Amino acid sequence: MPKREPEITALEAVYAALKPLEAEVRRKVLASVYSLLEIAPQELSQRPPPRKDEPPLTPVTDSGRAESPRPVGLTELVREKSPGTNVQRIVLFAYYREKNEGSSRFSRDDLKEYFGRAREHPPKNYTRDFHEAVKKGWIHEDGSDSYITSKGIEVVEAGFTGERRYKGHPARAPSRRQTRKPRGQREKGKKGQRSR
Repeated sequence: MPKREPEITALEAVYAALKPLEAEVRRKVLASVYSLLEIAPQELSQRPPPRKDEPPLTPVTDSGRAESPRPVGLTELVREKSPGTNVQRIVLFAYYREKNEGSSRFSRDDLKEYFGRAREHPPKNYTRDFHEAVKKGWIHEDGSDSYITSKGIEVVEAGFTGERRYKGHPARAPSRRQTRKPRGQREKGKKGQRSR
C-alpha cells in the first residue's frame, strides 16, 4: 500500500471532526484553530491566479449574496452592523482594521482615531470603554500587539445580536410638575385643602 500524503491524512481527520457539527459551530471551531495556529484570514483567501480558461471566482458572503470586489468603507460597516455602544464601536473598528486594512495587531490608542474616520463622536472615557471590550473578551490587550479575539469577530459578524444597545440617554421619570393635574382638575381634600 503506497504511503499517504500527510496533508490528505490531516484533511480527512479535520473533515471527520467537523462533519457532524452545525455550520455556525464549524465556523467557530475553524476561527479558533486559525487563531491558535496564527493564520491570518487574508492568508487563507489568497488563491493562485485563475487559469486563462477558468472563469474568475466571485466570493459569496454568509448571507448568500455575491461579495463586491470593492472594499467596505468604515461608515458603511458601521451602518451595516449598527453598534449601539462605544464598546461595540471599538471592537468594530478592530474588526475593520483586521478585515479591511490587513492590520491584525494594534495598540489601544490606534483604535481611537477610527471614531473620527467613522464620523462618530469619540467617547468621553475611551480608556474605560476599551477596558470593557477587553473584559468582555472581544479584544486581547497586549500593548502594541493587541488583537480582536474570535469572540469579538463573532459578535461583530452577528451584528451585535443579543448585546445591549444604548441610543442616547435612557428615559427619565417625569418630574412632579409634569405629572400634576391642571388647577381645575385637582381633587379637594378635607377642610377645603387640596390633596397632593
